[in-house]
Amino acid sequence: MLNRFLSFLKFSIISFLLVLTLQAQEIPQQTPLQLPNLSGYPVVLDKDTLFNIYNGIGPFSAEKRASEISLGLKDLVENDSLNVDSLKLEMQNGMALIRNKKIIIMTVTPADTLSNAKSLEILSNEYYELIKEKVKSTKNVYSQKTIIEKIIYIGIFFAAFIFLMWINRLVFPKIYTGLEKLEGKVFKSFSIKQFEILKGTDLIDLATIVMKGLRLFITLAAIYSLLVFIVTNLPWTRHWYIQPILRGILLFIFVTVVASVLVKGVNVSYRYFTIKYRSWKGTLIKSFKVKSVELLSADKAVDMLDFITKIVRIFLWLIVGYFYITLVFSFFEFSRTWASQLINYILNPLNKVVMSIINFLPDLFFIIVILAVFNYLIKFVKYFFSEIEKENIKLPGFHVDWVPSTYKIVRFLIIVLAIIIIFPYLPGSDSEAFKGVSVFLGILFSLGSTSAISNIVAGTVLTYMRPFRLGDRVKIADTVGDVVEKTLLVTRVRTTKNVEISIPNSMVLGSHIVNYSTAALEMGLVLHTTVTIGYDVPWKQVHELLISAALETDNISKTPAPFVLQTSLDDFYVSYELNAYTDQPGIMARTYSMLHSKIQDKFNEGGVEIMSPHYGAMRDGNQTTIPADYLPKEYQAPSFRLFGLDLFGNKNNDNK
Repeated sequence: MLNRFLSFLKFSIISFLLVLTLQAQEIPQQTPLQLPNLSGYPVVLDKDTLFNIYNGIGPFSAEKRASEISLGLKDLVENDSLNVDSLKLEMQNGMALIRNKKIIIMTVTPADTLSNAKSLEILSNEYYELIKEKVKSTKNVYSQKTIIEKIIYIGIFFAAFIFLMWINRLVFPKIYTGLEKLEGKVFKSFSIKQFEILKGTDLIDLATIVMKGLRLFITLAAIYSLLVFIVTNLPWTRHWYIQPILRGILLFIFVTVVASVLVKGVNVSYRYFTIKYRSWKGTLIKSFKVKSVELLSADKAVDMLDFITKIVRIFLWLIVGYFYITLVFSFFEFSRTWASQLINYILNPLNKVVMSIINFLPDLFFIIVILAVFNYLIKFVKYFFSEIEKENIKLPGFHVDWVPSTYKIVRFLIIVLAIIIIFPYLPGSDSEAFKGVSVFLGILFSLGSTSAISNIVAGTVLTYMRPFRLGDRVKIADTVGDVVEKTLLVTRVRTTKNVEISIPNSMVLGSHIVNYSTAALEMGLVLHTTVTIGYDVPWKQVHELLISAALETDNISKTPAPFVLQTSLDDFYVSYELNAYTDQPGIMARTYSMLHSKIQDKFNEGGVEIMSPHYGAMRDGNQTTIPADYLPKEYQAPSFRLFGLDLFGNKNNDNK
């Protein structure tokens, strides 16, 4: 206190000396004054700005001058013996002095008038009245009487707060109990076609949650009002700007509780409806049928509703989270701009999307028209080729089996033409990013589809070469079987062992293809097999046995008749090739098996040995290789003879 008094005394002495110096210099009134500094410094009392100082005096700058005036006013307020009426305004030597007895509080110079565009008398009077009024009001605020009154008011308000909290605690539990008693009267079950959607208890729980939220809001509002009243009525804290911060904190608590309740409610609702869907299956949720065709089963409908409910739950989570963050940011001054930015992050893309959709509508109508035209064009092409396949329309040189592949090629070309026409009207098609992605995809397609393109080309060539048709028995490389499918990429063959083999068309085109079915129906497929018979058997007998075996075999055609070719005369035997016609190449392996068994039976019945594979023996005195079932009962193997002599002395045989 003493230091502040000495500083004010020092300031008063310097101001007095400055006045004397200015008087001794006898400055003429016509001498223009220096322009004031435009950056003023505030004179502050009790955190309130009274006015600004723009000019300095002597060694005191404008900032130092404003600081010293503020410090002097503070000392005046803290001086309990001060009478506000002792403040005086005096005019001396062209300047105005505001003083308290002998202490000069402030000096107003002609230079100060330039910054305010007022005369010295008017400006000094305004400063004097401001200082006098502010000192008086500030001393009144910090007076003992005022402080006691404020404390009494705060006590009364606090008592009202306690009473409100007591009422709050007393009334709301009774409200909760009263809500439970209204079950079946006000809160009834909500049903659709006798199917209960919400029970009365569920509605009561919802109403109870709302009342608890109201209770929380009233409590937080009361706490906010109490704290604000205390802060604004105490003289030491009345300048605290805590209302926005306190309001933001309490609103943050309230919104957090509400958001958590909403998220919990969303989760409970999701579990509730998933259970309800299961209970409604077969009753409220039934299979969707058109005539006798079931388009959507009840199980699929329940799964679809579960999926939709899950998507709705995630969507509601996002909405609650977004609005929660936005509201929390808007409660505080430092983060209020974040909320607007967050809103812009969502609204700007949505606005762009909506405007892009609106601007795209003319092109969209054009694309729809083009798609409709090409759709009907494809239907017409399909109808045209179906008529060709039914042979209602005949084109010279165009085979029926070309229809599927030709239709696919024509449809592909039509689709490509439609894409070329539609492409410029797609949104973003002219952007650099779209072009870059198109080039990148084109490079990937060209690098990765070399084999696929070669197979497609080979498949197209095979289509029009017509080396086989569906169902034909073929041999492609080492694979023998029936053709079950032909595509532009692969040919699928099912072997006699029911193994399905997919052969790339490029491999099919590069391999030799044997078709057993091409001429089987018209001319017949020739099955052939070779047996070797010794020179001791007459060739006519062999021909008769082979032909009779062929004629008795199933699936062998009688006409043209089977025939035998003698293909070679070897060292120990003659090779006979049996050729027989069949019109069923699909069971060629089975026919071969039956033919071979018939040949064995016929040759055994005729007493002719089949010398295949090579069979070496000294014929005289050896047991025949004909099965015993085909030999006479009295048959005995002859003794071994050499040039007609019995080497073992078998007299019985000699006599015979």
